[in-house]
Amino acid sequence: MKKVGNTIRGIIASILAAAFIVSGVPANSINVKAATKVDVSETTQVINKKGNLVYKETGNNTVTITPGSFAKNVLSVTINDEDAKIKNIKCNKKLKYKRTYVSFDEQNDRVTYRFSFYTTAARRYKFKFSVDNQEYFAIINAATPVAKATFKGQELSTKPGFLGNSNYVTELAKGKFNVTMSNNYVLTSIQVGKYKNVTTGDITEPTLYWTTIQNNKKVVLSNERQVVVHDNKNTSESSMFATTIIRVNYKYVKSNTTGCVDYYFNRIVDTDN
Repeated sequence: MKKVGNTIRGIIASILAAAFIVSGVPANSINVKAATKVDVSETTQVINKKGNLVYKETGNNTVTITPGSFAKNVLSVTINDEDAKIKNIKCNKKLKYKRTYVSFDEQNDRVTYRFSFYTTAARRYKFKFSVDNQEYFAIINAATPVAKATFKGQELSTKPGFLGNSNYVTELAKGKFNVTMSNNYVLTSIQVGKYKNVTTGDITEPTLYWTTIQNNKKVVLSNERQVVVHDNKNTSESSMFATTIIRVNYKYVKSNTTGCVDYYFNRIVDTDN
């Protein structure tokens, strides 16, 4: 049976989605106990080739978050019945959660919910819930994949106020990057992302290009600020910063879960004074 007002709810959910899905780098369903009408998976923010944040399922079988940080990864639960409800949610009290997104698909009689998480404790949690009296669960992994990462001897962090955070500005120009993984995590690759301003016709946009490096090797940070030119050169925008992203790709050996940690390096390269 279709619910009256689903169209309105769908529109509202779509508008609110961008504001609430954000938790902050690259599907199959997460481990569940049975039933085919419920799909449980991890959804994350990723950087596309243009360097913009977009959302997609990762293919992982757990949801990985960072203790003490605004998590970019969320849990998606899709139910092939608009009238079905998620009930009896249970998890450790140290794991904070919030349903931050809902979307009704009238054409396919389907509803999708997303949950965001936060914790300060570095451990793995089981997030349980039921649909139509059938119990499901997802693993929320807040164990830290990276034990330690350094650039030119300085320790990196994705937390605000530290070198490596997306908003942090540095005067460093080059240095060796070194990373040590935590127990049960394996380093699979290290990528360096730099923006290049690409012009096609009358449009210039920054495009993110990736190269692969070995651990404990020198990285030269970008000197190219991002530039945008549109509307037959009537509209232009330029940054005073050049941004480099160092991405640590990893695998969690106990479940073959894959993921990444991104460290940002923003350098001032152009000012008017």
